[in-house]
Amino acid sequence: MTSKPRLLFWLNGFFLHFSLAYYLQSNFDADYYGIIDINSKPKLFFKNQSLVDFKKIWFFHDHIKKIEMKPDLDYLASFENKYGIDLWKLAINERFFYKHNRFYKFSKNEILSILEQESKLFENILDEIKPDYLLTYDPPFHHQKLLLELCKSKNIQILSICGTGIENKVILTADGGTFDLKSNNLPTNSPTFIKSIKKNSYDLEVKKYLKHRETKFNNKFQALWDYLLNTDSDDLNSNFMYYGRSKFKVFTDQIALELKRRRNFSFLQKTSTSNPNLNVPFVYFPMNVDEEMNLLHYAPFYTNQIEVIRHIAKSIPIDYVLFVKDHFASKLRGWHEPSYYKEISEIPNVVLINPNFDNDTLVKSSKLIFGIRGTTPLKALKHGIPSIIFGDQAFKILPSIFKIDSLTSLPDLILEALSHKVKLFESEQYERILQNRLIEFNMFEYEYQRNLNFFSGGINSNILISENHMHKFLKENKDSFTKLVNFHLKLLTS
Repeated sequence: MTSKPRLLFWLNGFFLHFSLAYYLQSNFDADYYGIIDINSKPKLFFKNQSLVDFKKIWFFHDHIKKIEMKPDLDYLASFENKYGIDLWKLAINERFFYKHNRFYKFSKNEILSILEQESKLFENILDEIKPDYLLTYDPPFHHQKLLLELCKSKNIQILSICGTGIENKVILTADGGTFDLKSNNLPTNSPTFIKSIKKNSYDLEVKKYLKHRETKFNNKFQALWDYLLNTDSDDLNSNFMYYGRSKFKVFTDQIALELKRRRNFSFLQKTSTSNPNLNVPFVYFPMNVDEEMNLLHYAPFYTNQIEVIRHIAKSIPIDYVLFVKDHFASKLRGWHEPSYYKEISEIPNVVLINPNFDNDTLVKSSKLIFGIRGTTPLKALKHGIPSIIFGDQAFKILPSIFKIDSLTSLPDLILEALSHKVKLFESEQYERILQNRLIEFNMFEYEYQRNLNFFSGGINSNILISENHMHKFLKENKDSFTKLVNFHLKLLTS
């Protein structure tokens, strides 16, 4: 008798994979398992729900204790060697452990203790159920990334939902940095290039998403009021992502963040130019948003963007200027401090551009694009502009995308890229490689609907959820899940 396939889902407050499990179970006979990373109030829903029949579930934070213990370095070293996973790379690039946590300072032993508990938990789960598949999405946090890498090392098939930057399309892949592509995947015959360049609907969706993230005052007030009215959460001691978040600290932090956002942007407006000289030969570096997985996971050694800017500035030809523009979504993080922008603007051959200035205008007028990670290099190809990238991106297989492997070789790589002639069909060629793997699913719209339905004021996630409410949400959004569910079914049954 053939045993059923075993599916392990990563479940959290995004609810995407709970929704996926709900629709898959009526079409695919398998044993369903879940690891649940959730805060205290929605945890009650997962404990009591009957919408998805999970054979077994694990509440992640129940297994990660805040305890004073000496970490077992022998175990951690053995784990690293056995699975080829660099634990410090994950830990130091975890926003809660190091640079970006405004509420709590983790000690070295606390970090190692958490890593040890996580590693043992994931090893035990995988050894117990021996899943055939891990179903997840592009991991924003170190522990989700740790599980994905462990599954990869154990040859467990991974179906991770990743955005592509191509319209409203996502892809299922084991590696969000490469989409499992190799250079020999390029088709030998060149597609016909269509000269008219259309505005990528992905750009429009990003702008719409950022507009949705501009929370109105009454929604902020509602979320903060609900937070302050609720009794102190168990999360403060049981969930390391909540350590140090007393109500007073959260309240004062939100006020400080709002004031900082206004102050920083006011300084940026004064320091940056809204009228750059596009006639001088220039190269262009669009910055990434700090604290995001684009930097933390896919460019772990290039997270200091000022240093990256300096490296580029030191390496460009003497008659060139480097234009730098902060990502408009940086306002969600409160922008950077005035000293940060001042340091950039004081580099002699760097021009700091106002974040409101049109990105496409800069791309079309530039001689070369630099990107740590993002979609601008792909857009640049449509205008015949080559790019140099620092982080892992699937389109690095294209001839006009140059991946930096050594900082000492950057000056020579820049000269090579500047003299390179882009074949205008390359972006079309890239989309052609992926066309049979792309799935229409608007991740931005889904997140917006999730926020509206389950978050107080569209912000506060620690809210009780009823099964009726979740069922209503699943039914109302059924059509948006159809193609995503069907593509999973296609891979699961192939």
